[in-house]
Amino acid sequence: MSLQSPLVSVLLPVYNGEKYLEETLNSLLAQSYNNFEVICINDSSSDNSLTILKNYARLDKRFKIFTKPNGGTSAKSVNYGLQFAKGEYFMYSSQDDLFSADLIEKNILRIFETGADVVVPEMYNYFSTNDKSTGIIGVKGDLSKELSGREAFILSLDWTIHGFALWLMNTVRAVGISDYGLNSDEYSTRMLYYNSKKVVFSDGQFFYRQGNPNAITCKWHISQLDYLITCNKIEEFLFQNGFGQKEIEINRKMLRNELIRLTLKFKAIQKDLSKQERLWTYTQIKSAFNENYSKFRDIKKFKSKIITYNWITFDFCTSCFQLLKKAVSYLPVGVGKKIINRLKNE
Repeated sequence: MSLQSPLVSVLLPVYNGEKYLEETLNSLLAQSYNNFEVICINDSSSDNSLTILKNYARLDKRFKIFTKPNGGTSAKSVNYGLQFAKGEYFMYSSQDDLFSADLIEKNILRIFETGADVVVPEMYNYFSTNDKSTGIIGVKGDLSKELSGREAFILSLDWTIHGFALWLMNTVRAVGISDYGLNSDEYSTRMLYYNSKKVVFSDGQFFYRQGNPNAITCKWHISQLDYLITCNKIEEFLFQNGFGQKEIEINRKMLRNELIRLTLKFKAIQKDLSKQERLWTYTQIKSAFNENYSKFRDIKKFKSKIITYNWITFDFCTSCFQLLKKAVSYLPVGVGKKIINRLKNE
């Protein structure tokens, strides 16, 4: 590309990420597009992360390190790092994600080709190898789609399209990055789409790490109830901006699924908690259910309503799922997996 190519700022929050950090930094170092900077926000790591970052900063001046006092979510780190970012465009990476070598270049090429202000690459769930069996590509596989910001916002409600995109920095600064809770970035993504003009897709590849036991989203913590706050904030936005029942139902289904997911996660680990912690968390989940369950009752498209009919059925069904999950572990792997997947779908 020419020397007139725009600067891209990749913001990389880091906290005790030494296990995968070098792999992530190497994927950025290997980019075919040269005009980028990596804003590394060290959240006062206590492991070897800062040493690793310093090694890469010595190797390549495009890697810039800024350390903040420990605390808060990755969104807080991004907000801290934005003051140092000089790019015309913004991308985000976790400390364990990977970019294909041509990811930034292909995104910028799509900007030149289409005049879009957002480019969404292919996204694959990544384990220990480039496993492309699951992921999100374009709009249900179609990379040729061009969307308005409102259309992209709607498709992001149930993650038909994902949010690991190349964004116009002016939009990011104008909209801001919410940092109220654990998954506030998911709310910010929807707001960024809504406030963008044109969204297109590229065949660059973003690898979203799965199965990292140290990832904050993989561990149970009461802050995971923030997922429900996000769904409710989105519902409020839908009402305020004239969206219809279809969009509200999509969001409420996400709310229901998050409540089920978080409850199952809690019940899977509750034996490891003290009695006091267990009872307190149980009470918090019950309270969250009672605050939200009326939103589930009138959703027409649910295959089964019994699980969210009331707290008793919800508590019973989620407990039964955990028992069944343990029971099918004694079955052949293929059979057990089919049963669990069917139960999840129901």
